[in-house]
Amino acid sequence: MLDKELYTRYFDELKARVTAKNLHRSTPIYGAIHIILAFGCYAIGIFLVPQMSPFLIIPYFYILFIELGYMSHDLAHNQYFQNRKLNNFFLYISANMLVWLSVGWWIQKHNVSHHAHTNSDIHDIDIRDYDEIFTHNEWKIPFFHKHKRVLFWMSSILVYFVSVWLSYQHIITHRKYGELILSLIFFLLLPYALVIQFGFILGIGILLAISILVWVHLAFVFMVNHIGMQVIDGNTIREYSWLDLQTRTSRNIVWGRIVNHIFGWLNKQIEHHLFPQVSRYHIRAVAKEVQEFCKEKNIQYHEVTFCKALQEIATTLKTGATI
Repeated sequence: MLDKELYTRYFDELKARVTAKNLHRSTPIYGAIHIILAFGCYAIGIFLVPQMSPFLIIPYFYILFIELGYMSHDLAHNQYFQNRKLNNFFLYISANMLVWLSVGWWIQKHNVSHHAHTNSDIHDIDIRDYDEIFTHNEWKIPFFHKHKRVLFWMSSILVYFVSVWLSYQHIITHRKYGELILSLIFFLLLPYALVIQFGFILGIGILLAISILVWVHLAFVFMVNHIGMQVIDGNTIREYSWLDLQTRTSRNIVWGRIVNHIFGWLNKQIEHHLFPQVSRYHIRAVAKEVQEFCKEKNIQYHEVTFCKALQEIATTLKTGATI
């Protein structure tokens, strides 16, 4: 743990640099174009379902759902518009109605639990879900502990279905009737179009194939951002400065422009965690500032290729050692 007072001053200095270059501002034009294109492509896809074969429908909606997922994530961080209500309006349509995930559940899990307490063994649900691997509780499940290296990778396929279950649990428990209505409308869109065109079994099979591809993709994107990095004792997390906590627990992935787009620019995870409201439209410029600042102040800045990140995760699974 580093000097909290010193690193708080460091972060204030870094934030001043980012603000001075106006890189923290919202991006309404970019956001509006992104929303129009994503929603438009969804509508066109529904309209063209009768003209497309499953071999075209699956990759089309796989790519589109990935982008809708990234867009929902960005809207949840209020990156597009200064007006929070406007961000939320499009977020509820994108997440609840098109991606089929609860906004309330996601914000609690991601913005509150994960961003505010990154890699905390007590508070961060993303790390807590992998309790047997990354934390050190005395209670163990022998089967999971014995086969964790295999089950860890296999579990990626189940991420979406578990997320949907938890979303509906959250909606019902907290009586989020507006979210429930939007989530039920989901069935009247792509699922309905697929079932009408291909019949119940094949239609649901196509939807499952799309869902599995999307969430294996997103599982690997989210996985390499933090897993294998330092796990923080939740009882002492308040003793860490924001800058110290996020640079210790976040990993950047570098591998050219293609990876940037495949990751929805979330491969710049250090910068995203330091400044969650910074739009991906500005994140590369922010990354340059952060990288230079960390080098200047001799602060940890962990950036590797995707393959190297997977290797580090595999090492953590095998030995328990983290970066």
